[in-house]
Amino acid sequence: MISTVPGRKLWLPLVLVVVNILLVILSGIIGSLIPVLVIGSIMLLGVLIISYYYPRFNILFLLACGLLIPFLMRALSLYDIPIGLASEALCVILLLTITLNKRIAGLKSLPGVLILVWIAFLSIELFNPVAASRVAGFVSLRGLLPFICSYFLMYSSVEGIYDVKIFIKGWFVLCSLAGLYGLYQEFAGLPSFDMAWATHDENLYGALFTWGRLRKFSFFVSPSEFAIVMVVTGLAGLVLLFFEKPKSQLFFYSGITALICLWAMIYTGSRTAMVMLPAGFMALLIITLKRKVFIVVGVLVVMGTLLMLRPTSNALFVMSTAFSGTDDPSMNVRLKNQQIIRAYILDHPIGFGLGSTGYLGMKYSPESFVANFPPDSEYVRVAIETGWIGLLIWCIIQAILFGYGVSVYFKVPSKWKGVIVMILVSLFMLIIAQYPQEIFRSQVLTVLYCGMLGMLAKIDHLYQSKSLSESLFE
Repeated sequence: MISTVPGRKLWLPLVLVVVNILLVILSGIIGSLIPVLVIGSIMLLGVLIISYYYPRFNILFLLACGLLIPFLMRALSLYDIPIGLASEALCVILLLTITLNKRIAGLKSLPGVLILVWIAFLSIELFNPVAASRVAGFVSLRGLLPFICSYFLMYSSVEGIYDVKIFIKGWFVLCSLAGLYGLYQEFAGLPSFDMAWATHDENLYGALFTWGRLRKFSFFVSPSEFAIVMVVTGLAGLVLLFFEKPKSQLFFYSGITALICLWAMIYTGSRTAMVMLPAGFMALLIITLKRKVFIVVGVLVVMGTLLMLRPTSNALFVMSTAFSGTDDPSMNVRLKNQQIIRAYILDHPIGFGLGSTGYLGMKYSPESFVANFPPDSEYVRVAIETGWIGLLIWCIIQAILFGYGVSVYFKVPSKWKGVIVMILVSLFMLIIAQYPQEIFRSQVLTVLYCGMLGMLAKIDHLYQSKSLSESLFE
């Protein structure tokens, strides 16, 4: 068993992380294929060493991979590389290291069982008789590796206070860097490689340039993904401010993260994120029922309402249109599309098969009607691929998971409640975000969603085994 005592020196993983970052920069300077492959092999070796000896960093590797690979893809002009394959390969490597360490766990936890039930149901969908392509089904199922991996890596790697602390700080630092880069794009302009990527495809540029301005995307492949990551991370930081001592290190991290991420979110032009923000506040109020929370959230809501009523910039005006309801042309199109597809879903209770819609549908079965249908929603995609039965199962699973989280909140010691509330608010926002966006196409959002489920289950396990400390952070 590998120790997770806070006093243990971490000079080796820190040195390896710094070396890997320098190698990434060097690969961008060199730019040719062979040096990049050599440098990539050295980086992989570093990841293996850290993953084996310091498993608490595993989940952060996945998070960093989701953040940095799209950025490097643009910086090196490698627009056609299969990003998904790199992420899936990393998942296999990380799972292999914790298996060799005999640390893999979480299979018997409630979230672990429900995740396996969902994967089993999707596996059965491979034999859907109306599926247009079996290959698309296998590719779609393979793409669930980060979904499965994130949960079990988090559960297997967390052994105490220090591991939770490492994850939250690493998450906040990575997303703060993404937020700062988004602000750099807004105020200093897009670097040449970002502009080259944004303009290399006419359809892509059309999606980025709306309302007379270019939406900012930071390290990500879309402004919507960037916005959702920012609002979830920003509100997570804000939640911890209510529970941490003002002089604590985490209080400082949380405050800076909340400020950077919520500020950067404004320039994404994503109205989904704007709707998620009040939804997160509502969840925070209902879960905590604290007077201090009501006062602070009330002040923030009033200030936000005034900004939405009288926006002082074009970026704020775009975000204010999130609350225009039926006057929103984009939402009207989505509602019309959902009305069209509803009859098809009702007539196919087990759906059209995995990978039948979206990118995989257009690639493997372009002649199918649903292949060319834009789901624009995680729930709609699930309904098309697995039918109304699959959608019902997925909604029930999420309801059970959220209820499980609430039960953990009420039984853990008070010093742990801040982290549990942070997890619950984040999960609630991601459940809401699945209606207007396909969030699990994003590795970062997948890692956050399943990783927080893993943390929730492990905290519950530690409490049940009476090894949970009354003090969360020093």
